[in-house]
Amino acid sequence: MDNFIRKHSAKLKATALILMLLIPFLLYAASLHGSVFQVTFFLVLMAGDMLFVMTKG
Repeated sequence: MDNFIRKHSAKLKATALILMLLIPFLLYAASLHGSVFQVTFFLVLMAGDMLFVMTKG
């Protein structure tokens, strides 16, 4: 897994940045519609993305 991260480091960092910019808008839209599952999903996804950026960023 570490070899994969080293090989695709630039693509993963770019994807993580895009997700950090996109997830709050999706989270806001999900909260407007009142979908508890989607809000929980996007919060978990955002937390995972932030952990990835903090460890590998």
